[in-house]
Amino acid sequence: MNKLSNHSLLDMHTVNKLYDQLESQPLEESSKQLIDELKQELFPYIQSQQDMIYALRHVMSIMLVDNNGMIKSTDDYFCSLANYEKNEVMDKDFTYFLSRPTNDSIFSYWNNRHDSEVFDEELCYVTKTNTLFWMRTIIVPTDEGSSIIFGMDVTNQKYEETRQLEQAHEDYSRTVQSLVNLVFKVVRNKEGVFSYSMFEGKLAKDIGLTTMVVRSRKLEDIFGEKQSAFYKDKYTRGFNGEVLSYKHRYKDRYFYTTLSPIFAHNEVVEVIGSSIEITSYEEAEHRIQHMASHDPLTDLPNRSKLQKDLSNLIERNPKVSILFCNLDRFKYVNDAMGYMGGDKVIKIMADRIQSVLSPEDLLYRLGGDEFMICLPNGQSSEEIAVIGQEVLQKIMQPIHLMDKQIFITARIGAARHPVDSSSSDELISFANLAMQSCKHNGRHNFLFYTPNMNQYHDHQISIEGDLREAITRNELQLYYQPKVNVETGYISGMEALVRWNHPEKGFISPGEFIPIAEETGLITQLDEWVLNEACRQNQQWMEAGYAAERVAVNVSANEIQRTDFAEKVNRVLQETCLDPQFLEIEVTENSVMQNTDQCIRTMQDLKTLGVSLSIDDFGTGYSSLSYLRKFPIHYLKIDQTFIKGVLHDPSDSEIVKVMIQLADAFKLEVVAEGVENAEVLQFLQENHCAYYQGYYFSKPLPPEEMEKLLTKKQTYS
Repeated sequence: MNKLSNHSLLDMHTVNKLYDQLESQPLEESSKQLIDELKQELFPYIQSQQDMIYALRHVMSIMLVDNNGMIKSTDDYFCSLANYEKNEVMDKDFTYFLSRPTNDSIFSYWNNRHDSEVFDEELCYVTKTNTLFWMRTIIVPTDEGSSIIFGMDVTNQKYEETRQLEQAHEDYSRTVQSLVNLVFKVVRNKEGVFSYSMFEGKLAKDIGLTTMVVRSRKLEDIFGEKQSAFYKDKYTRGFNGEVLSYKHRYKDRYFYTTLSPIFAHNEVVEVIGSSIEITSYEEAEHRIQHMASHDPLTDLPNRSKLQKDLSNLIERNPKVSILFCNLDRFKYVNDAMGYMGGDKVIKIMADRIQSVLSPEDLLYRLGGDEFMICLPNGQSSEEIAVIGQEVLQKIMQPIHLMDKQIFITARIGAARHPVDSSSSDELISFANLAMQSCKHNGRHNFLFYTPNMNQYHDHQISIEGDLREAITRNELQLYYQPKVNVETGYISGMEALVRWNHPEKGFISPGEFIPIAEETGLITQLDEWVLNEACRQNQQWMEAGYAAERVAVNVSANEIQRTDFAEKVNRVLQETCLDPQFLEIEVTENSVMQNTDQCIRTMQDLKTLGVSLSIDDFGTGYSSLSYLRKFPIHYLKIDQTFIKGVLHDPSDSEIVKVMIQLADAFKLEVVAEGVENAEVLQFLQENHCAYYQGYYFSKPLPPEEMEKLLTKKQTYS
């Protein structure tokens, strides 16, 4: 048996040789008989095994290796594949013929094999000329520690598989590369470092990141520290088994990416990502958000943006101040120049205010003629006041637009955090209160909020409510101030002036409640009541036998601009039976400069009715001579601010003289307001002024007092 074991494989030639050696030996007859019987039994079996081995060697290799892995027997099949002679193969280590980079599994098996463990895999071998071939290799251990190795050539199949794999990969790559979007794979090494094993798609080419560019590179090298930190967080979540989507930005382009983990043996082995570009959608969303938070005319942030920003500024900064800026009489500009002209003025004002502010300061347009300035840098009260005054100075600079020169004034109210409040809503409200208070302190002004403004505001609201009731309950009363002929001293008409004697608050000045009526819209009801009452009272006096006099009624800008105002006046005249020649309508210079064409049409309609017209407070407004010629008016009333200064201010006296001459040139009669002494009256006589009003002759009188004047002689002294 030892003899047999030294041979590579048992063959018939060896067996016959052994049999002949035994037969030539001097043996007993019984032993020879036993050998013959063994021959008869063993030779057919060996022959069949030999035939089987012979057949197998045409389809596979069979070799025998000892327990050290040394080849003890091989065949032509393996030698032919490996391009070695048999003697070059014999007694060589089996692993010598293996390609190490591709056969890690066999080396692991070989170093740790067990007696009964069978190895079955496809292994890569190296020929004598350093080419590769593949065999399906089966290693069967024997009881003696050696192993029989069966090998079947699968090189062609392997190359075909490789070709098919390469074809499939090529098809896959072509498909992926043809995708409009981006597909990528993320892998993570043992140190936890992420990298890309694939980065494909037309979008990948478009942004300049393909597999060739990014493969095996660190994220920091591709995207930089900040961006890579963002991606690392997302990829970590992916490798933790989470499916997630997110928006991100790369080179001013926006993407929407979905990550999906790939599992193997309950472990995430890679993460697949797909990205689409959403730049157009994101930009559209940003535009919509911008439109929602910004004023379309000036592109300044709007009121809703202010409320959000102010809350954040208060949280982040120990001191924040806001300045509420309102343009005075901007409606007049809109009406006089149209909305296109008004829009241009708003843009100019926005630029002027912005020019005063530092880059850290914020400017908002709240709507209409209102702006808000935020000062987040903790400026002192003195610094805030300086900024406010600078804004006022910028605003009041003349504007040359549409062949006109326009002057705008403004009011600014300031509130401070934390001095006044730490609530954004309260700060805005307090700044608004301070701005409203400027109306009663000379308009073009700047004021800080103070707590007593709340009381004043409450008083104003109370006045508004009481005024509504006063109109409906007939609590108002008309006083009448005579208009006197300068030369004769005769009464030549009267002006109706509304008065309000509140049942609880007492006498309330028209200077207090008329602005409230204008702001709240009550002025329409108030004007209508005054017109009705003045016409009724005048008609009543004439019916009672008093001398017929013309009564003048002041009309607000809102009324004179109404297309139906002349019809309303006609209706009142008919209802009160007053002859139109005994009614005079007074409008201020500024009010007729708004919506001028409509005002001219209305005034022409009133003149056609027989109603007289006058311009009140002349010299305090636009003073547009070109329009003055177009107005169908009868009287100019010079404002008392000029009349009171004629004796001690040369400029005032010259202005009054020019106004009288101007009126004479336009064939208009002049009424001087606010005459309080004989010296002023003498000045008016010397300069040929037609009429005057003032305390020198009489203060405004209630109807019963005025009636006494009407009963006297027609010459008054």
